[in-house]
Amino acid sequence: MDSDATTKAYFIEAYFDKLQERIAFLHELHAEERECEALMLCCCYIEALGSRELTGLDLKAKNYCAILSEEGDNKIWRLIHPKQLKKVLSTNGLFKEQFNTFEPVIDDYGPQLIEPQELLARLEPSLDEKQRSWLQDNIFKGSMAMISYERIRCELVHDIDAETSISFSETTYNGNPVPILDFEALYSSLKKIVAASQKKAVSSNKFWYE
Repeated sequence: MDSDATTKAYFIEAYFDKLQERIAFLHELHAEERECEALMLCCCYIEALGSRELTGLDLKAKNYCAILSEEGDNKIWRLIHPKQLKKVLSTNGLFKEQFNTFEPVIDDYGPQLIEPQELLARLEPSLDEKQRSWLQDNIFKGSMAMISYERIRCELVHDIDAETSISFSETTYNGNPVPILDFEALYSSLKKIVAASQKKAVSSNKFWYE
């Protein structure tokens, strides 16, 4: 490794050492019963890492959901919650008038989480070109990751007193109860996201923006 590459490797290592310290501090905050602050920072870090690692565009919710689904090491994030998706479609002008056509397809799954590609395939025969294109690009809006973004991340950022966990008493996946969305779930995924980012940077000897 030449001197420039060695210097770059040093800066990458130092950067991630500092980032790991910041991530560890969230656990300390949570242990001190500062749950709101710990959870808010956890969500904001996930969003920032998503925007940094993925599109680079100002698509905060999409970046947040994508990084959780792709690198959070928890398949629950990408799964579609039927009630969440129905809320999204019923208020969208592209789908509102034909919502009665789509609703039975979603309701057929009952109170269980759905694989996004499976659901897209089931809905596809009823979609026109614009609807198909929009849904393929925005299916994440019906996901568990999006629920955590709207009801935890956004509420904590904009409201001083918000939910710090979301439970799903009726919803199942593969016959099992859906886990609670809380600090432990999001913090675990945040650590996985940082580890994946660090691995890519170290192996390529490049920062994300290069």
